[in-house]
Amino acid sequence: MKFSILTVSVFAAFLFFAGCKKLEETNPGGVSVGTLKDTATGACLPVTVHGIFIVDSVLTSEHYVDIQADVVIGGTFEIKSDTINGYSFNKTGTVGTGLNVIRLYAGGKPLAAGINVFTITYGLNSCTFAITVYTGGSGSGTALYTLGGAPGNCSVSSISGNYVVGQAMNPANLVEMTVNVTGTGTYIISGPVINGVSFGVSGVFTNPGIQNIFLAATGTPLAAGLFNYPVTNTTTTCNFPITYTVTITNANYTLSGSPGICTSAALTGTYTAGTPLNATNTAVINVTVTSPGIYIITTPTVNGISFSATGTFNITGTQQVILNGTGTPAVAGTFGFPLTGGGNTCNFSVTCN
Repeated sequence: MKFSILTVSVFAAFLFFAGCKKLEETNPGGVSVGTLKDTATGACLPVTVHGIFIVDSVLTSEHYVDIQADVVIGGTFEIKSDTINGYSFNKTGTVGTGLNVIRLYAGGKPLAAGINVFTITYGLNSCTFAITVYTGGSGSGTALYTLGGAPGNCSVSSISGNYVVGQAMNPANLVEMTVNVTGTGTYIISGPVINGVSFGVSGVFTNPGIQNIFLAATGTPLAAGLFNYPVTNTTTTCNFPITYTVTITNANYTLSGSPGICTSAALTGTYTAGTPLNATNTAVINVTVTSPGIYIITTPTVNGISFSATGTFNITGTQQVILNGTGTPAVAGTFGFPLTGGGNTCNFSVTCN
C-alpha cells in the first residue's frame, strides 16, 4: 500500500514539473531564450542602420538599427549594446518564438567622427555591428544622386513584409530599390502618407555608383487594394505599387527548373562532416511568382542537414529566395536535396568535405 501511494506521489510530481516546463516554454510572462543571428566572425546578420549619426547631435527615434533574434522560448527580453563614443543602443519588450526583427534605438550623442563597433548582448550570446559618425555641417555634405527608374516606375528589386489592413507596419516592411550616386554625402528619400502608410529612408552614401537602398514603411493600412506610392529626393521622383489584403494568403509560384534540377541554385558557406552549419550556409534559388502571398520552401533532412525559407512575396515575376541551412553533416560525400514549395519540386546537390 505504501509503495502504491509513493508511486502515485512520484507520478503526480512528474506531471507537475512537466506541466511547469511546458508552461515555461510557452508563457510570454517569462524571460525569453534565443540567439542573435550572426556570421561566423560574430557580426550581426543582417543589420540595417537607420539615421545619420553626426558629431555632437543628440540622437532621436530616427536613429536605430534592426537586427534579428531566433527565439526558442517566447517571453520578455532586453537587448543592449555597450556605450561607445558617447552613445549606445537598447530595446526591451516581449517576443514570441521564431525569427524576430528587433529594433534597437540609439541614445546619447556622438562625441567624435569615425567608425564605432558596438557589441550587443541577448542572454548569453552577442554579435557586433558598425556605425559611421560624420562631422556636421558641410563636412558631411549632401549626396548627389538619382532614383532608379525616375521619373517613372522605381527600379524595385524586392518588397518584403506583410501588408494587411489593420496591421501596423514593422521593421520587416521594406522596399528595396536602386539609386545612382554621383556625389557622396547624406541623403533623405521620402513620400506622402497614402492609405495610412508612408515610405522613406535617410543615411549616408560613402561610395559613388549604382547601389541598393531600403525604404522603410510606417503607419497602419486603412483599406484593401492597390495603392501607388511616389517617393522623391527633391530632385527626382519615381513610384511603386503596394497591394494591401484583408488576410494573408498563400503565394502562387514555381521553382525555377521544376521538376528537374533547380535553375542557377547557388550554395554559400562550407560543408564539413561533423561541423554544424551556421548563418553562412545558405542555398540561393530562383522562383517565378504569379500572385503575391506567403511562401514556405523546404527540403527533407539529408545526411543530417536540411534547408528552408519562409516569407512573403509582394511582387510578381522572377526573384531569388535564400534558404537557410541547419543541422550537422554526418559523413562526407555528395548528396541530392529535393526542394518543395508552391506545389512543385526541383533538386540541387551539396558536397560535404
